[in-house]
Amino acid sequence: MSSGEPTADTQPRFYDLLRLLSGNQVEFVLIGGFAVALQGYVRTTKDIDIVPKPSTDNLSRLWDALTSIDARPGETADFKPEELPVPFSREGLVEGQGNWILYTRLGRVDLMQYVEDMDGELTYDELRAGAERVDLDEVGHPIWVASLDHLIGMKERANRDQDRIDITALRMAHGLEE
Repeated sequence: MSSGEPTADTQPRFYDLLRLLSGNQVEFVLIGGFAVALQGYVRTTKDIDIVPKPSTDNLSRLWDALTSIDARPGETADFKPEELPVPFSREGLVEGQGNWILYTRLGRVDLMQYVEDMDGELTYDELRAGAERVDLDEVGHPIWVASLDHLIGMKERANRDQDRIDITALRMAHGLEE
């Protein structure tokens, strides 16, 4: 493998990644640790997590953006094997409802086409309707970040150690808990 190919150890450049996606007119809602930071609890994260709009045109733009930075699928990590369709392909992305862990030259992206909260599946439209617009100078384009309620709901559903920490920290940051 050449030094330019993405690996799990690729130094993340999240702002560059968000700029690339937004600049390519990819519509998505940011969820996960980076969204948690933008919602008030700054912590480290190893990736960005996005839920893309599930239209064919949007997913094609997403595919083009990801392949331009050499996206390669990674291990299953916290996902169930059935959530990670193999192989990662344009057809699989556009036609499927799968989730992928992708390593790129700009860092890791968790591409989520299926997410849940305590009430069950959350659609892109539901996430987008509640999302908050964030303008980051480093990105140069507005991005949409999952609402506090949706973030907490998804983290309650996942119920991992880091999720429980995030829930408490977010509630404290918003004055909902002491």
